[in-house]
Amino acid sequence: MTKGTAVAARPITDGKRIKWTLEQLVQQTQQRVRLDWCRFTLPLDAVVRSDRSLDPDLTIFDLLDRRTRETLVACRNADAALDYTGAMAVARSGANQFAALVGTFTVGQVEDKGMDYYAARCPLMFEGAVVGYCLAGGKSEGQAATVHLNLWGSACLHLSPAKWAKVREWVTNSNGWLTRVDLAVDVWTGEDITALPDLYRTGAFDVRGQRPSQTENGSWTSGHSRTFNVGKRETGKALRAYEKGDELFGHEANDDWIRYEVEMRNNARVLDLDLLTRPADFFAGAYPFCNALLGRLNVEADPQRIPAGQKLVDLTAESAVLRGSKWFSRVCAPYLCWLLTNGGEILDFIAETEAHRLPARLRGFTLASLRDAAQKVAAGFAPPGAPSFNGA
Repeated sequence: MTKGTAVAARPITDGKRIKWTLEQLVQQTQQRVRLDWCRFTLPLDAVVRSDRSLDPDLTIFDLLDRRTRETLVACRNADAALDYTGAMAVARSGANQFAALVGTFTVGQVEDKGMDYYAARCPLMFEGAVVGYCLAGGKSEGQAATVHLNLWGSACLHLSPAKWAKVREWVTNSNGWLTRVDLAVDVWTGEDITALPDLYRTGAFDVRGQRPSQTENGSWTSGHSRTFNVGKRETGKALRAYEKGDELFGHEANDDWIRYEVEMRNNARVLDLDLLTRPADFFAGAYPFCNALLGRLNVEADPQRIPAGQKLVDLTAESAVLRGSKWFSRVCAPYLCWLLTNGGEILDFIAETEAHRLPARLRGFTLASLRDAAQKVAAGFAPPGAPSFNGA
């Protein structure tokens, strides 16, 4: 099929157009492994400080959902405006910044409607269809202090490797983190899904001597619409192999298209931002089967594992100081302010007896680098005209 109007006229959710677009994408980029879903979270200030049109007096309180704000006002016996605009404004701003970054999507109408425990959402659009959301606000101060981007497969389909590199840079510079990435390999013909149970039994999915769980869905007896699952989402890594042709076109079409997907979540591991720019390496490192599959497809990859049981590690002294300062402001600020006014002797005693202790987050950095980081964070914590996030 050529690049004709018959394909272009179909909606982006049409199965034949999806397959045609994928085939063209493989030919143009020579990438057999691609991202099929991506979710990442940014600190609130990374979005707000980039948009001077937002209210300069915006606080985390303004990003809490309506019910939580009303409860806090009642508990504090305070008088506060309850116009719910903060979260919607931030969601719209985040969507606009992402759309401008990649130059692919338009921004839809922001909604005062929750999703994934966030309070407001703003859709990202491609050819009139929703392909993802930017989310803001929440029930807790921790969630209200973040902005979340949820990019569906229909969005990832239209992001080139160069655009993913821009996304990676944005998330890195914002001190953000990945929460979910799906890596997909489409094989149009020549693969047999019925071989997977035997491969599983012989150890093709074993990792470090451990065999993950496995389930099957679909009509294995009738021989169509089959899915083979390895691993669990709860552990942060799972593989799905399924007959994509049957899903999109019906099994009567006898389309041989099989899709292999590896889903990574940050449940029990820290997702490497290189997932966005080196998907083949991390697909190959997920399971031995995945590496063998890429070998059959003549795809060169350097297998990279993302081990479970990791803690979020700050890669620089500045990020460690910044994250610790925000935690302190969020959790300890009210009591500290009271002590500064009423309990100076208590603070003096604490400073004298606990000065030898270094927070775990700050260990591993030189004292000089920590001093430099503290100066940088102090300079940027509340610059002129920037929003206040501690309620001051």
